Amino acid sequence: MFIGGLNWDTTDESLRNYFSQFGKVDACTIMRDAGGRSRCFAFLTFEEQASVNAVMVREHFLDGKIIDPKRAIPRQEHQRATKLFIGGLAGSVTSESMREFFSQFGKVIDSTVMLDRDTGRSKGFGFISFEDTNVQPFLGFGNLEIDGKLVSH
Repeated sequence: MFIGGLNWDTTDESLRNYFSQFGKVDACTIMRDAGGRSRCFAFLTFEEQASVNAVMVREHFLDGKIIDPKRAIPRQEHQRATKLFIGGLAGSVTSESMREFFSQFGKVIDSTVMLDRDTGRSKGFGFISFEDTNVQPFLGFGNLEIDGKLVSH
């Protein structure tokens, strides 16, 4: 997983301890600059995929900050992926519900509804990435409705 928005003072150990409540942490590394200062993001792997799913369904606070965990996508999958901007989302749409909805069109690699950092509310847009698929012809934008609202790309 990619973990963004970390506090400067968060350590590898405190990050590992926090995420251990969701399952056995395999590896945990906070990225640092040449001087050893935190770059405020980290990569973390769990032994079980179910742990990642458990993390993705809630908000996370660590060392006084809202942190932002996301599924990390292997570099080779990123290069093959078709990433689309999705606008006009209803406030009720979450990253998970958007993933479920779009999975009818192909294998979804990543789904992210953008949230306001202060309120935690949806900004009304997000991004969806499909695995190596030309999804444009069958998405039917203009007629595509999620949670009662038409969306656009």
